Amino acid sequence: MIVFGGGHNNYFGSDIHAFNLASREWARIADGYVTGTPDEYGSGTVYPDSTYPDGSPVPPHTYDYVQYDPVGNDFLLFKGALALGPEPQAVAISHMFNLGTMSWRRGPKHDAAILNSGGWTTWDASRRILWGHSGDDAGGNAFIGFQPDGTNNDGTFGKWGELQPNKLPGFANHNAMQIDCRGNIIVVAAHQKNALFALDPAMPEIPLKRLTEDRTKLSLSPYAALEYAPGHDCFVYYSANHGGDIYAIQPPSGSAWLELVSGTWRWSRLSAIEPDFDPIEDAAVVTACNINRTNTFGRFRVANFGNIDLAILIRHVDTPVYAMKLI
Repeated sequence: MIVFGGGHNNYFGSDIHAFNLASREWARIADGYVTGTPDEYGSGTVYPDSTYPDGSPVPPHTYDYVQYDPVGNDFLLFKGALALGPEPQAVAISHMFNLGTMSWRRGPKHDAAILNSGGWTTWDASRRILWGHSGDDAGGNAFIGFQPDGTNNDGTFGKWGELQPNKLPGFANHNAMQIDCRGNIIVVAAHQKNALFALDPAMPEIPLKRLTEDRTKLSLSPYAALEYAPGHDCFVYYSANHGGDIYAIQPPSGSAWLELVSGTWRWSRLSAIEPDFDPIEDAAVVTACNINRTNTFGRFRVANFGNIDLAILIRHVDTPVYAMKLI
């Protein structure tokens, strides 16, 4: 689990921290850029290429704009920031941190895409595309893919795909999306619509398709997380509003687009070994940090080990890391 980002409370460091599941230990794996002169670091300083002098990115408000590429071994940051502080400025510049070389690469700028607060992403391993959708804030206007492979003449890496317009204008803030392991469908949990929608990664230009859900469906929340559990062959939904409860979303039979969008999607609660344990409440008692109690974003993930799916949740830097085997 990787922790990166910031910009609040006068801290603007680009350091990276990682939790090792095997050793159950935290490590600061990159020191980043954490200090500088007034014209180099801090509130109101502008960085036209979204990059600090040491090559690391100016940390944006990450929301759900971060993913991981296991083949490239890259931590992927979909958007960048030109400035921090009371008036942050987001920019469509992606950054990639390679966990082998421990070094950052920067992507080219997209001049038309507006990737402001409240956005959401998913990593498409089969196409090697980081799909991202902006939030609505400050004119957010984009559904677009970024491919991190390849080098450019200007020293940047990767390329943007074709810009598609906002798929949920007025309802785009703080949703979540995830692609299935076969790369056939992207599911969007749209909380203001209280519904699941589908995107076709093979045809990103077509409109969203609302999915049919069974009567056990959950009431969706903002700031939630949507993952895929390969061992269970289902999507996994988690919101801090539900405490320790994690939910499976089972697709209909079949793998073709028409089969997936025509059938009924079924919700069920995944049982826990300690059904009464609430990690949100536990972390609230332990932490000395200011709490955004309902926020989850990318701090909930599902790791797969063969037939075993493990849900992992990070709340704060001074609380335990919570894990649950999905059964």
